[in-house]
Amino acid sequence: MLTLSHLLYRRSPPASQLPDIVHGLLLGLSFEKRSTSGGSVGTNVRDAACFGIWALARRYTTAELLQVPTAAVVAARVHDADVSILQVLATELTVTAALDSAGNIRRGSSAALQELIGRHPDTVEKGIWVVQTVDYHTVALRSRAIHEVALNATKLSSQYGAALLDGLLGWRGIGDADASARRVAGASFGTLTLELSRQSSSRDVEQFTASIDRVLARLRSLQNRQVDERHGLLLCLASVLDRFPELLASKPVDSVTDLTHRIIRDLETIFKDLQTTTYRRPELVAEAASRLITSSLPILQAAMSPNNDYVDLQPGFKIVSTENISDLLRVIRAVDALDKIPDSLASLVSTFNHVVNTGLARPEKEAVSASSEAALVLLVFARTEERRRIIEEWASAVRQRPTSRTGNDTGVLFALTMAYPVTTTFGALEADEQGLVCDTILTRWAGDNDIETRVAILQSLSQSGMLRDRALVFLDLLAEGLNDYTTNARGDVGSHVRLEALRATKSLWRVAFAEDGPGGGGAAVDGIETWLPVAVSRLFLRILRLAAEKLDRVRTEAHAVLALTLESSFASGFTTLTYSSKEYFQTLLNLYSSDASLHPRISESARSDAGAWMAELLAGYVTSADTGNEDLVIASRAALADFCVVSPRNLTAVCVALVSNVKTRQGQDRVVVPTLEIVAFLCHVGLFQKCQEVDPRHLCLQVQKAGYKTGSIRKLEACIKVYGCVAGFEEGEEAGLDSMPVELGGKRRAGILEARKRLGALMFHPWPRVRSLVVDELWKLFGEGGSADSLKSVDWSKAEKTSIHRVVGQLGLAQAA
Repeated sequence: MLTLSHLLYRRSPPASQLPDIVHGLLLGLSFEKRSTSGGSVGTNVRDAACFGIWALARRYTTAELLQVPTAAVVAARVHDADVSILQVLATELTVTAALDSAGNIRRGSSAALQELIGRHPDTVEKGIWVVQTVDYHTVALRSRAIHEVALNATKLSSQYGAALLDGLLGWRGIGDADASARRVAGASFGTLTLELSRQSSSRDVEQFTASIDRVLARLRSLQNRQVDERHGLLLCLASVLDRFPELLASKPVDSVTDLTHRIIRDLETIFKDLQTTTYRRPELVAEAASRLITSSLPILQAAMSPNNDYVDLQPGFKIVSTENISDLLRVIRAVDALDKIPDSLASLVSTFNHVVNTGLARPEKEAVSASSEAALVLLVFARTEERRRIIEEWASAVRQRPTSRTGNDTGVLFALTMAYPVTTTFGALEADEQGLVCDTILTRWAGDNDIETRVAILQSLSQSGMLRDRALVFLDLLAEGLNDYTTNARGDVGSHVRLEALRATKSLWRVAFAEDGPGGGGAAVDGIETWLPVAVSRLFLRILRLAAEKLDRVRTEAHAVLALTLESSFASGFTTLTYSSKEYFQTLLNLYSSDASLHPRISESARSDAGAWMAELLAGYVTSADTGNEDLVIASRAALADFCVVSPRNLTAVCVALVSNVKTRQGQDRVVVPTLEIVAFLCHVGLFQKCQEVDPRHLCLQVQKAGYKTGSIRKLEACIKVYGCVAGFEEGEEAGLDSMPVELGGKRRAGILEARKRLGALMFHPWPRVRSLVVDELWKLFGEGGSADSLKSVDWSKAEKTSIHRVVGQLGLAQAA
């Protein structure tokens, strides 16, 4: 192919051979082959074909190319015989530029198309507009190329749309090895079908029917092993059904009666086949089939409506969305108003059970998401007693954790939380059923500490309206999630829980601080004034702590959540700050003292305790300032030092909060050790010792308690650093505290003595590393005065107790018994 392209560039082949050459170029442009490992090896061929078409357009005249009969080119016979070969090449290049999986091929096709249209003007339909649509830069991102470029090309001419539909049903669409690419291709198939039907408004139903027939025909021809293609085709069919409401807009139901009945029969055939056939990679089939169930919802609505009615339909994914439950409840009321569900609908709905149950049993998030929405459709078309029975079964399954290692109930959990609005249709038993769902979630949370389970619970709450309607019920759960610091062999796995708890809290804040009430049921808005103060007291300071912690992904999310609680003008500047910058940390430290920073609705309650505010903030802040990456440590420490320098009030607030955290968070090494490190840092920069509100002896006692019988070298090292800093405090005028009261001076001297006593005691520690660290601190204390000569010429990691006793006595360090 590359040889042929170079020959074309030199205009070696005569014009009489162009039919065969164009045939080869078209075959090369759509060539694909995969290696034994599944990777693509056809990219080079397609790349060479793009070069060949570019060279063909550049080296041969318009007249020579127009003389090539389309019928003589075998690869062009799928196009109309009356179109020119230039139009065929332009159409195929448009398809390749929009759908090809390789970015360089999409760009190469765009460049070849530009050359073709530019060299041969007025030979391609909407040529200039096609070049502008299939732009070199626009096709760089594949998802945008499939969605936007393909749609815009279809708007220019139906022949581009028809070719793109064919391409989506080939290896570049439903046959792609990447599942995400097939999802995008499936969505684009429905969009293009709708656009083509709009271009021929008199035949719009026929266009829809033709697209559905093409998909069904391909489905019937598949072998069981072709799971990827089946996945893509089911998604294409689902996407077409999602456009059904737009097809039916401003039309009576009887205009599509035949189409709806036919679709119902075909869907029943598809779902019955899934019951009797086992496919490889069942998660893909479960996902696509569940999406198809959701997309069939407007079809089912149309089928149960009177023929002469004008029904306002919505796509299935909008009806089952938790953002607006009014449409869902309207459909349920319509179903309940029927004396009897039509037999064809009842037969189809009966096939949903297998698909839904299969999907809910899968652990993959795509399958879980799709099947939980499909489960809601199943509930919609069930009778009230059946709905109650299904929800109770789900609640029973969720309440007890799976006994099997391979068991998974994440899907059932999502389905249960999404079914919460359905419980409002149960009449007198509504409160009991709603309480059943809430109690089930709380029971499972309390009885299962598995990280994946807790993440799933928080994710399900974030996407459902239950959290907004029953905020008070779940505040303790959210607070516990924000405090989850579980660590195992994988590391800080609790960060996944904290991240999802932040996202769940964000959904609450959006309701509380929205300009207008949400468009759902409105139940959440009525109770905001009740639960918001409680939510602020339990969640706000935890979010503030997470906004300063060291993990980037948690800090980023907390940054966004915290911004929702700020006054709008202040929040606009806060959100522009980089979450690892010095300015960001300075803003966090100054947030309490900024009068106009917090939202007016929470300003008073959030600022009720200044000490608790600073203590909670610093509990997360010290992790960034001590154990974060180098840039994060530099930025956070610089911001903290600048904050303390500004005023004695700031210094006092920080120092008191640090000492308080050492006392109140004993046993939490993730906070205590960084706190001790930051205390030592503030001492080294000459700030901590200027604070008169901290009792040095009390600090030493708390440090002693923190390091008592610990097996952590890092903790002992931090304790020794603090002892060394306190032992090096100056007194009176030397410390720059001329006005220090006598009582405070006495406390400072007591603290110095206590610190030196603790250093003396640690000289007898059985671990050589600890003794060496103590000697380093002693050298800093006594090295300048010349009294540290006794520390020289001794290997303190191997020193005997007599040598240690001698040095402790010479340096005036009291030995601890």
